[in-house]
Amino acid sequence: MPAYNAERFIHQAIESILRQTYINIELLVMNDCSKDTTSKIIQSFDDSRLKIYANEKNLGYLKTCNKLFDLAQGDFVAFQDADDYSDTSRLETQMREFEKDPQLGVCGTNLTAVHENGEEMFCSYYYTGHQQIVENMLKGYFSIIPNSFLFKREILNTIGKYHEFWDRIGAEDYYWTWLIMEKYQLTNINQPLYYYRYNPEGVTGNWSDNRRKLHNRQLVPYLLNKRNETGTDPIEQKKWSEIDSFIKELDKPYIDDPSLYFKEMARRDFYAGNRDRAIKLMFKAIMKKPFKKVNYADFLYYILNK
Repeated sequence: MPAYNAERFIHQAIESILRQTYINIELLVMNDCSKDTTSKIIQSFDDSRLKIYANEKNLGYLKTCNKLFDLAQGDFVAFQDADDYSDTSRLETQMREFEKDPQLGVCGTNLTAVHENGEEMFCSYYYTGHQQIVENMLKGYFSIIPNSFLFKREILNTIGKYHEFWDRIGAEDYYWTWLIMEKYQLTNINQPLYYYRYNPEGVTGNWSDNRRKLHNRQLVPYLLNKRNETGTDPIEQKKWSEIDSFIKELDKPYIDDPSLYFKEMARRDFYAGNRDRAIKLMFKAIMKKPFKKVNYADFLYYILNK
């Protein structure tokens, strides 16, 4: 569990793991130089299974995860984001899948999406079968949630950790999942045992600091299809100019229309329930392109339907 400025949610995240019905666990929490009371909350727990670490400087989610991978001692490794939480039966249910199928490498679950305040939004209905998941990922439909994974530790030796190409831009987990699926079987449990919180300031919720995050929706399927067709990809081959050219093409509409980026972020926030921020983002879109009438229409719609 990497943790950065997670004071609002981390108590629930930690508690949901320490209360698992499968008790033979260690919970490794690494504070990534939080500026709030995250450290104090972590220290408030009294459980010998909780192992607490702290970075000397802020490394971000990816590098902190990679450090935790090196520290994990179990035969199986699971994720738990500091702003999410798990059903108490999650790990026991996942472990049963490995008992049933020795060939299984990774077991995910379905999810329940919740607002910041914990109010439930919807449950996912991801495919459970390996081949269906593969086919969907190649089309750009990621019917998995890597946050929910329980996987064999040997995968870290055969596949490796997160590739640092994705540092600070996200999507490292989907690329890494594909590398795993080339050699191991993956399944999803039908039950929504992972609670994914829509946190607009979290790693996946906040695009405002880096427009490159937006392009991962096209870049990841591009790389996966390259691997599917040729067995390799520009990241593995270190063909950075090829990736730069691909990103440059994706970026053209946003350069031509500086309001488009804020408009897309606003739409995502609005339909995820974060309507106050959606309105603020649409205001930014208007400031970027004040003579684009459709931006005013969206702005008015968001205000009237707040």
